[in-house]
Amino acid sequence: MDVRRFLAELKGRGVYRVAAIYTAGSWALLQVADLFFPLLGFPDWAITAVLAAAALGFPMALILAWLFDITPEGIVETDTSDIDVSRLRLSPARIMGITLLVGLVLLVGFLYMERLDLIGKVERGSASVAVEPGYASIAVIPFVNMSPTKELEYFGDGLAEEILNLLARLTELDVAARTSSFYFKDHSAGIPEIASQLGVRHVLEGSVRRQGNQVRVTAQLIDASNGYHLWSQTYDRDLSNTFGIQDDIARQVVDKLQVILSASSKQILNQRPTLVPAAYDYYLRGREYLREPLGAETLEQAATLFSKAIELDGDYAEAYAGLCDSYLGHYQLTRDPQQFKTAESACQRALSLDSNAAAVYEALGNLYRFSGKYGPALLNYDKALALNPKAVDALDGKAVVYRLDNKPALAEETLLQAIMLQPNYWRFYQSMGAFLFSTGRFQEAIPYYQRITELMPDNAQAFSDLAAACFMLNRFEAAAEALQQSLALDPTAIAYSNAGASLFFLRRFDEAADMYQKAIEYAPEDYANWGALADAYRFSKNSQELAEPMYVNAIRLASGQLKINSSDVDTLSLLAHYTAAIGQREQALQYIARATALAPNDMYTYYNYALMLTTLGEMDKAIAALETAVTLGYSTALLQVDAGFDELRDVPRFEQLTGAN
Repeated sequence: MDVRRFLAELKGRGVYRVAAIYTAGSWALLQVADLFFPLLGFPDWAITAVLAAAALGFPMALILAWLFDITPEGIVETDTSDIDVSRLRLSPARIMGITLLVGLVLLVGFLYMERLDLIGKVERGSASVAVEPGYASIAVIPFVNMSPTKELEYFGDGLAEEILNLLARLTELDVAARTSSFYFKDHSAGIPEIASQLGVRHVLEGSVRRQGNQVRVTAQLIDASNGYHLWSQTYDRDLSNTFGIQDDIARQVVDKLQVILSASSKQILNQRPTLVPAAYDYYLRGREYLREPLGAETLEQAATLFSKAIELDGDYAEAYAGLCDSYLGHYQLTRDPQQFKTAESACQRALSLDSNAAAVYEALGNLYRFSGKYGPALLNYDKALALNPKAVDALDGKAVVYRLDNKPALAEETLLQAIMLQPNYWRFYQSMGAFLFSTGRFQEAIPYYQRITELMPDNAQAFSDLAAACFMLNRFEAAAEALQQSLALDPTAIAYSNAGASLFFLRRFDEAADMYQKAIEYAPEDYANWGALADAYRFSKNSQELAEPMYVNAIRLASGQLKINSSDVDTLSLLAHYTAAIGQREQALQYIARATALAPNDMYTYYNYALMLTTLGEMDKAIAALETAVTLGYSTALLQVDAGFDELRDVPRFEQLTGAN
């Protein structure tokens, strides 16, 4: 190759000139993007897209410069006949010019290379690295309660939450969700640490002091990168003007972050609530109770507060949605069909009042989920997330629907994504633990339950769930310890039921019956507790005659559950077990056929299938069902001690399956 000829053609075809102009123009464009994209609310990847486009366009520009010229007659093919190679001299000045041009191109590429994270990936392999938060990113942490009494703490939380929700609706801002930012409520973390963990540049904090109807609110906006206060303000207002404080703080945040709002965002910011202040106050307090672990007392308090809000403002859609969630919580605890019907009425009333409230669609999603209508449930959760991308409970609801609808991959993917986005929200860990438990991955579930006990040491349900996972792994001492902690915190029906199951597998049937009776006292409409009590009586030497009436009652209550959710697999498979126990063979076969058709990969369905077949005397089929259950994840350690399979103990296939000697 003739280097002098090639260099002469580069010059003659204008490639040098195009390279210099293109590089300078790209540099200027990227500088403008760096400055204005954050202010316009564009995501970080927008700058990366500009860089990628510039990088892809560079070789194309050089190729076009080589092939074509722009002349007064238009674009024509480059004429190389007049290029004189003899006139080209590789003088020091010319070599320096070429070097500077190449260096300029490489410098621009290097300075912006980290936008694509190429250097980091070469040095660290495929390991992920932290991304610098955008300028227009913010976390709103709970406002500190400076009031004389702790009972008013919800007011500061509610004020901060409403400011957060208002800012989150502005597409130009990246706002950390409540569940993550509120994790720092009782932690002595500094602003830089909070910002780092939440991936934001700015933090809004404050305090509230309320006495009677007078409120003093202090707010301050901090740039976590340098600790500077961008803005601070103290408001002394009447309680009725709380909304004005929220609006003003939100506007100040937008102004100080120099965010340029779209027309739709301006409209959101200018909308003023028409709520009755006292009703809004009750609503905030009710929501605070709903964020607590599931418990009869907290749900009752929440329902009472939402009802008071409705008494003051009969058109308060979000309060009706909160009432719906409260009654659904009661239904989940007690399985009382009347609670579900009341929840349904509240949800429909909420929708009729406001079809643009995220809380309404989230409650509707929950309602459809409990009734087994998974398609409508997902649709409503998506509507809630579209209206409020920070409605993380709707995201949790979607994951639960995927799990119940036999879509385990989607359920796990959604939960992992949710935990990554909101690493301090206890409810996501509970859902992930439940998912792993339901698929037989008991050892994997334990760290998630343990994480909840770290985040919320007074969460009785977490200890009860932890006990269940330990028990499935044959770790009976650890299970008993966790159950004791659960019962000490809150003697719920679930905790007593788990305690009864532990005693049942230890073959202490009379003691197990006592635990199940206590569970029934807390949840008299829960068919599963009556069925478990019947099992305990059935294998007890002292109370076998009591088993059948308990099964009959369990069947009556479970049949009522099917009227709410006809595709409830757990209910169908347990009904197969109960009806077989009282001699209703054909009915049992019908129930189990429906269950296996709906959940062909559910280990508990096949476990109950095996119980039913053992009761009916079909031993070979029972062992085949157990083999399927074990393949799907059921514990062989529990099968070794399960009284329901005593008739199979001497069958070689059963011994081989369980590893019994």
